[in-house]
Amino acid sequence: MSRRDGGRETWHRLLEWDRGQADSERLAANILISEGFENVDPSHPLGGRDGGKDIICNFNNDKWIGGVYFPRGQQTFSEIKKKFLHDTEGIKKNGAKGFIFITNQEITLLHRKELEDKCDVDVRIYHLERIADILNTPKMYGVRLDFLDIEMTKEEQVSVFASRDDEKKLINMQKDIEFIKQRLYGAELPYEDIFSVEDEEIRSLDEVVKMMNEFCDKVWFNRHLSLAYRVESGMESVDPKIWKGAIESAQKMINKYGEQNLGPYSDFEWGMLNGKLSALRWVLGDEWDMLDT
Repeated sequence: MSRRDGGRETWHRLLEWDRGQADSERLAANILISEGFENVDPSHPLGGRDGGKDIICNFNNDKWIGGVYFPRGQQTFSEIKKKFLHDTEGIKKNGAKGFIFITNQEITLLHRKELEDKCDVDVRIYHLERIADILNTPKMYGVRLDFLDIEMTKEEQVSVFASRDDEKKLINMQKDIEFIKQRLYGAELPYEDIFSVEDEEIRSLDEVVKMMNEFCDKVWFNRHLSLAYRVESGMESVDPKIWKGAIESAQKMINKYGEQNLGPYSDFEWGMLNGKLSALRWVLGDEWDMLDT
């Protein structure tokens, strides 16, 4: 079966969960770690007395507990509420300051509010739509593959490359900028003044990543056109399923950038396009001449 697009594959596989309580608690733990919770500890994923909690963790130095509910298919709100209230019984038992409810169920805003009002501590509800969105972010693609068996698309692979080590790169870029400006404008300038001098000349990391993604798309599209010519001329053959996917990807590029902005390029323009892609990838930590698409 072909994969649903727009994040819907993740949504449907979560809703039709069939991997049991142990894996649901492990998945929930990964989600909480990605959301900034610390010391995340699933109580007894393989079964046993859990002391009124599926997960225990810390947030802002406070103790929180969590309940995990992953049935197969959408349940009635009364069933969801029953599980929620059962899990909240562990709040006082464990002296918790907050409660997290992680579920693969759709819960409306009104029903979320009703559940939150049942507790006198901070409550966070990670419902179906919310956890699907989390799993569809680049840093969670590996977790998504592990628990939902969803591989990355070409577009997602590009996104992973763009987001890889962004925080570390940003820190390093800021250090480099500071050093360069000190050399240009004088080491005696205080930190605040160094970064106030013609800052508009320095591109943001988001701008760099955006342009790198665009250049990568355009290089890939031009290579696709060359391959299309060889396929249509009978000089080369491609597996029909792979070729169908390539054509669909090419159409997405046309829809995104407009066919008039995707070549054909002169030799000079083609060289410039590849050079820009290589340079921006180098800035983001790759090797020179890295032109894979």
